[in-house]
Amino acid sequence: MGERIVGLDVGTSALRAVEFVVEDGRPPVLEAFGQVGLAPGVIVDGEVRDRDQVVAALGRLWRSGGFRTTRVRLGVAGLRAITRELELPPVPPDEVAAAVSLQAADIVPFPIERTSLASAVVSRTENDDGLPLIRVLVAAAHRDLIDGLIRAVQDAGLEPEAVDLDTAALSRAFTLSGTSEPEAVVSVGAGLTMVVVHHGDTLQFVRTIDVGGNAVTGALAAALDIPFADAELVKRRIPHPGAHDPAAVSAVASVVTQLAEEIRSSIHYYSTLPARTAPTRVLITGGGAHTAGLVDALRECMDIPVIEASPLSFVDISRIDVTPGEAESINQTLAVPLGLALNGPSRTRFDLMPAEIGAEVKERRQRRRFAMVIAGVLVLLAAASAWRVLAVRSAEHQVAALQSTVHTINTVELPRYDRAVRLGNDVTSLQHQLVPLVSHEVDWLVVLNQLGQYLPASAVLNGLQLAASNPTGGAASAGAPVPGASSTVIGTGSTTVNTHTLTEVTQFGNAMARSPALSGVDLSGGVSVSPTAVSFPVSFSITSAAHSQRLGQFQGRLP
Repeated sequence: MGERIVGLDVGTSALRAVEFVVEDGRPPVLEAFGQVGLAPGVIVDGEVRDRDQVVAALGRLWRSGGFRTTRVRLGVAGLRAITRELELPPVPPDEVAAAVSLQAADIVPFPIERTSLASAVVSRTENDDGLPLIRVLVAAAHRDLIDGLIRAVQDAGLEPEAVDLDTAALSRAFTLSGTSEPEAVVSVGAGLTMVVVHHGDTLQFVRTIDVGGNAVTGALAAALDIPFADAELVKRRIPHPGAHDPAAVSAVASVVTQLAEEIRSSIHYYSTLPARTAPTRVLITGGGAHTAGLVDALRECMDIPVIEASPLSFVDISRIDVTPGEAESINQTLAVPLGLALNGPSRTRFDLMPAEIGAEVKERRQRRRFAMVIAGVLVLLAAASAWRVLAVRSAEHQVAALQSTVHTINTVELPRYDRAVRLGNDVTSLQHQLVPLVSHEVDWLVVLNQLGQYLPASAVLNGLQLAASNPTGGAASAGAPVPGASSTVIGTGSTTVNTHTLTEVTQFGNAMARSPALSGVDLSGGVSVSPTAVSFPVSFSITSAAHSQRLGQFQGRLP
């Protein structure tokens, strides 16, 4: 079964999300798609300016799109989401990020303390003296873009899994075409136009142009002296046959010519860089790709083929039912969310999730898992308690029946000494059977309260297992004395503990040693240490301090 993930594209004029089932070696399977428009000013230059509006739009998007998961991969775009290239001496892979951070202030045009960085080695080369170098592509995004987007997504009840650049996602989507030649991909959005060049699985070049479909609409509104919303309708009619206002046609042509020249200049600049291979074709996509005259203008100024892209041809759409019109809409806007959903070690991916936010997301996930474990344990304990209650009630009913029989014999039948003795012995025997059922019974809620009271805040339990020494309450349930104490063992438990550091292992042991109901806490198992966590198995005994208090109900002499 493949991984189910949603790629969420937060654009200037709309939110778009696609849910894929992604499995290595197979085309991604499109399971759901949705799009919700945004009012002007809600997203400006990639930054969330009205979080409440975005949260409400995300709620509508999830309800109308029928998405089955809340795990999302996000993308950021804008003039404050950039890539830069560095050449560094060869360093081990785990030291590349540190080497980049030392030079980040020289290549990032905004405050480094308000910047999220990520990097990927794209090639190896040599300097003029023949010494080896590595070429590193550095992604940088201003925290204003990332923080506002993540908070809006969390407020909408979604779980952000990663944050990438829209430009990297755009490149990654078209690696599915299978071409081995370098190609340029142009995505025309409402507020921005993204130009990327990739060669196989590697992103080579990125440029963001602050001209998009809204610039055409604005030019129309100014030329015709009409509201922006009306100008948008005029823009959508112009590509279709019919008579059109010459002023409108001229306004559109002016912006289209400017945008086409910006795109041509960007691709030409990339082709002049050292050790670069010029693209063999240009793929154009995005909601503004069908702006009147844009494709023709690009074909006139480019000396390589310009093709309207079809990201929908890369994926399996057999599980969704769409009309031709809906398919065309999806096809125009699918590339970025598709690239966000894709994953794989050979593809250029940046994770711009700030470390503290990533830790917060991870902690929330662990808390949910722990709550699910505790809920499962409580269900099991409730089932065991219900069985025990039924057993006790059954025995009580038998005692009541015997008591009724004794009463009948004493008041109705002739008292016979031998029969009275026999019935009395039966009553005593049944009473003795009741006492073992609860004499060494463990009060599991006491055990869980002890764990919650003495467990350090930094420790998380996984795989908690609890067992009574003798669940049936027989004579062996008394257990063995706890070494160094007057209590007896009435149960055992084991779990795996996750902490952040080795120091917190000792803190866990000291904390658990204070519990009156838990003893013999054994941390002698193997400790597993990773860069971000320490885990180790623990076993412990449950003492008579956790005895059930129900025994007194059955020790009194029955009448």
